[in-house]
Amino acid sequence: MPMAKKMPPELDIGESRSRSGGRERRMGGAEFARLRASLGKSQRELAELLGLSLKAVESYEQGWRNVPAHVERLLYFLLFKLNEADLEAEDPCWESKACPDEVRAKCVAFVAKEGRFCWFFTGRLCAQAKGAASKSVEADGRGCYACDVFARMLAKVDGGAR
Repeated sequence: MPMAKKMPPELDIGESRSRSGGRERRMGGAEFARLRASLGKSQRELAELLGLSLKAVESYEQGWRNVPAHVERLLYFLLFKLNEADLEAEDPCWESKACPDEVRAKCVAFVAKEGRFCWFFTGRLCAQAKGAASKSVEADGRGCYACDVFARMLAKVDGGAR
């Protein structure tokens, strides 16, 4: 079997097929490694925290395996949770985006009062909502990770690197 070629860091964004058949951009190895470093964790420590094997973490960072969506989401969650004090001044997402009452009523983040972790709970709800005030989170295939609320919080906990 041929060896996988390592992708240059500037192109290191994985893609996978969505349920609708379109392409979704996924976290690449360089971003995975950078976020691990932001957490100050070794590959082994991060593997233990995420319930993964050391080999899986190594494979994600080298680009030999795509980072699964659930691992990507857990990594972001860990980064945000461990730096929660930096996010205290953030308004809940539904206020930042001025979501109408009918959207809020259907939003699990609003019901759970988890405005700083809306991206963890809602999936693509905001992109499907009619009348949401912010730009579409579907714009570049990254769903909630393209949202201005998520990007602003990530910049606070990750030093603005993106």
